[in-house]
Amino acid sequence: MAKLSYSEEIDVQGIRIPFVPEIITPRIERQMRLGNYEGGECAAARKWIRPGDRVLDLGAGVGLVASAIARIEGVEKIVSIEANARLMELIEETHRINGIDKVETRNGIVAKKAAQEVPFYIRSHFWSSSMEPDSRPYAEKVTMPAYAIDDLIDEVRPTVIVADIEGAEIDVFDGLDLGGVRTVIIEVHPLVYGMDGQRKVLKYFDDQGFRAEKEYLAGSVWILNRVPMDEAPRIYTRGPTSPEHNRDDPVFLIPTCMKNEGPYLLEWLAYHRSIGVQKFVVFTNDCTDGTDLMLDRLDEMGIVSHFQNPAVAAQSTYFQPIAMKFAMQMPLVRRADYVIQTDVDEFINIKVGDGLLNDLLDAAGPFHVLSISELNFCSSGHWEFAEGWLTEMFREHETPRPGHWQARRGVKSIIHGLDNFEHWPVHRPGAFAHTNDQLVWLDGSGAPVPEDFIVKHENGIDRRGRYDLVQIDHHPLRSAQSFLLKQERGRVSHKRRDFDVHYYRKRALGGNHDGVIDRHLPRAREEWGRLMSDKELAALHAAAVAHHRERIAMIEHSPKMAELRQWLAENYFPDRL
Repeated sequence: MAKLSYSEEIDVQGIRIPFVPEIITPRIERQMRLGNYEGGECAAARKWIRPGDRVLDLGAGVGLVASAIARIEGVEKIVSIEANARLMELIEETHRINGIDKVETRNGIVAKKAAQEVPFYIRSHFWSSSMEPDSRPYAEKVTMPAYAIDDLIDEVRPTVIVADIEGAEIDVFDGLDLGGVRTVIIEVHPLVYGMDGQRKVLKYFDDQGFRAEKEYLAGSVWILNRVPMDEAPRIYTRGPTSPEHNRDDPVFLIPTCMKNEGPYLLEWLAYHRSIGVQKFVVFTNDCTDGTDLMLDRLDEMGIVSHFQNPAVAAQSTYFQPIAMKFAMQMPLVRRADYVIQTDVDEFINIKVGDGLLNDLLDAAGPFHVLSISELNFCSSGHWEFAEGWLTEMFREHETPRPGHWQARRGVKSIIHGLDNFEHWPVHRPGAFAHTNDQLVWLDGSGAPVPEDFIVKHENGIDRRGRYDLVQIDHHPLRSAQSFLLKQERGRVSHKRRDFDVHYYRKRALGGNHDGVIDRHLPRAREEWGRLMSDKELAALHAAAVAHHRERIAMIEHSPKMAELRQWLAENYFPDRL
């Protein structure tokens, strides 16, 4: 066999993986470099596998998990099965460069019965290649020999089974005698066989006395340990808390990230305080306009809790993802009844009752999550940056009744009980897979969202018919000059992401002036007045406005902004040509 050609190794979970771009596609590469690839399996293996264990590894992938297991002192035997023949040389090289010599890797499929030729479907992302053709497009159909699972268990006599076999687990483990197995580390695949299929898979283990480890109770990777039948609750007893709104004075909290948002901060804060948000946790990084100083003063006043973005200390540029993960572990955040992640250019526009969050709870009824669709507001013909409220200056927005091609927009979500969820990305939470069908998850009209939206962890949804109770008024563009400044600043979420013409064009749709938010603004103005009565805060706000004016004057006609400025003028502001 010719030597595998590669010029770089990626360190993943302490294991070096040969970087072969033909196999490790960009999506997989990114997860490897972030340290996420098979992180759950490796962590579980290191915790639960013991000296003397014999491990049957079903679905070897690139050999990462088996290599991690091989480094556990005293492991007696490891047999790995991998169906994708294209991975065999990469697995062998992974083991070689990591000094792994106790893993026996075999090329074949795991099935109920042995066979010489079984169909196998190769996909561009090797981790999604599988025995079934229908869940995702495939690039090639091949045939592979199949190992009978009973024969493998009789031969290896495993005390631990690690399984990531892309949906085949729904058949392979049915009726299997696992009497000698103590621990199962398994990735389930509800996208292949649905939630009913996942329940069926987990019931195989439940009926034999396996119980899920709570700390690893995750969306896809389950760690199941055998215990006496009367010593632990069955897998299916864990579920979400009640969706009922059971407090007269619930605590609403917004965690968010900011960078150079000084002119807009106090409007956003006053508005959301006026609709019933009591607590704000704000993370900042690299501010040059005094946003951080304004937040420090607001923190002194007891109005917000201001922190430096933890991504800075972690030397990461993933500012928003890291900050939100950190926030969701903070006692201050976890004590809130409802957590809502919104950005400073977004306004929760409640259409029922007096426009308060409590009115929305009453109108929507019980829920674990309410995902609100955004409505984009354009520049409304404003070229120049001016001091004032976004909600009063930028009145024009896209249609709330779009056709098919403009129907999909992002959401922001009100989360009722953080412990009901496995993780909490910016747009919506990620549920524990086994509770998906138990969640009450509503849209902005108070109707249940589609099951696919929950299972696939999508950030957006078809917004048609989803604005009846509440919408997110989103002001991503502001004036043309502000957009140029936003381009210079870059995204709050990640240092390297810029705003381009595609971003502007998608959000520049107009023609509508509904003014739904207008009835809420007098109350917000009263709150603004209370904030601006603090002389120090008012001075900081004025300084931020002055900074934006000065900075715009410096960059508008700079070579760096010439192309974007010209495009804006040609397409939206011809009087500026």
